[in-house]
Amino acid sequence: MRRFYVPRDCVLKDMIHIRGDEAHHARDVMRLEAGDEITVFDGTGYEYVGVIKKMDKKDIIAKINKVIKKEADIFKLALAQAIPKSNKMDLIVEKATELGVGRIIPIVTSRTVVQMDSTKTGSKIDRWKRLTIEASKQCGRLTVPEINAVESFQDSLSHIKDYAFAIIPCLHEGIEKLKDVLRNNIVKSAIIYIGPEGDFTEDEIKIARSKGAKPVLLSEEVLRSETAAISVLSIINYELRW
Repeated sequence: MRRFYVPRDCVLKDMIHIRGDEAHHARDVMRLEAGDEITVFDGTGYEYVGVIKKMDKKDIIAKINKVIKKEADIFKLALAQAIPKSNKMDLIVEKATELGVGRIIPIVTSRTVVQMDSTKTGSKIDRWKRLTIEASKQCGRLTVPEINAVESFQDSLSHIKDYAFAIIPCLHEGIEKLKDVLRNNIVKSAIIYIGPEGDFTEDEIKIARSKGAKPVLLSEEVLRSETAAISVLSIINYELRW
């Protein structure tokens, strides 16, 4: 697939400059040459069809022949995800991108096992950003999700005010099923909170309720964090976005 990503400032009038890893992939992996047609997107809703005019060891220059503009998605979707063990967050970031999430907020909860120091946090964020670009290239998105800095669960609740609807799937007793909640809420934006291994604590659910989040039951079974994220996003897309 000859589809590449460049930042917006690499698009200059009718020319595109492809640099870094993307240039390496085009030149050394895909073995593209001058005269080959490529598709490039800039992550802001624009896609360009062009032809490679010049290649060297540092960058590639292509001439734009066609510009495609995607209308802004009328449904705004965010995922606040408790960071799971191992590299499971990589899968969540990839699939959330494919499922149309516009913002991913990595969060640390009371039961989050992963310890994030400043060095590890920076490298993880950089990796997740690269994954959103790769997933966007693969799935045909013209925009790239925003990855927030890691936040505490309580701090992340400040984002609820930016969305019409906030849900927090959990296994606590006496809460409505997700399908019943969605039937009564036709909205244009939503933020989803997904907990860690071991679920959210009672105190976290109480705090989330006080900020406007709706606790919901996703399944009678206990789902892994990554399974819960993919399931909820798929359901939200089906019921509210698509």
